[in-house]
Amino acid sequence: MKQYQFKDVLYMGKKNVIQVENMAKESVGNIEKADISGCEKGNVVSFTAHNGSKIKIGIKKRKIKNLLVATYIIETEEETYFLKDKPGNSLLYFCVVGNIDGQDIRTEENWRSEIEVKIDNIHVSTIKANEFTFKTTISIEDNINESSLLFAVIILMYFMYKIYKKESEFIENILFD
Repeated sequence: MKQYQFKDVLYMGKKNVIQVENMAKESVGNIEKADISGCEKGNVVSFTAHNGSKIKIGIKKRKIKNLLVATYIIETEEETYFLKDKPGNSLLYFCVVGNIDGQDIRTEENWRSEIEVKIDNIHVSTIKANEFTFKTTISIEDNINESSLLFAVIILMYFMYKIYKKESEFIENILFD
């Protein structure tokens, strides 16, 4: 597995640009705030590989009927893909499923508060965040290219996880305080 890392920020604003580096400390791409039509304002991020195109992911605007189950829109220059919270699971922990280019993708939180990504039921990535240093480390299978859609989705799902955690803490405080 290859390893990548980036220094996270407490609040990601429009002016923040986060560099994703490989283990040789070489930049492979940038993470920034973005916009997608039909997505919640402030809940869209993009990854631009130095040798690829910009890939965006965001949370589709929710209504009362889908308030608890988010839909994630992935937008490339050519295609748009949709992932969804897995109903039932998402009330207990972060779990997003869908299909990208004929491959089933599942991104879920494990018991160690890490994020695991599986493609066609094969574990391909683990994302570990350090809350004290803000350093996020991502291990990705060697066969996933840095300019590929899957690489960008893996990197960006960490930010969807952060949004999920913030929202679930808010709901938990309402219910149990």
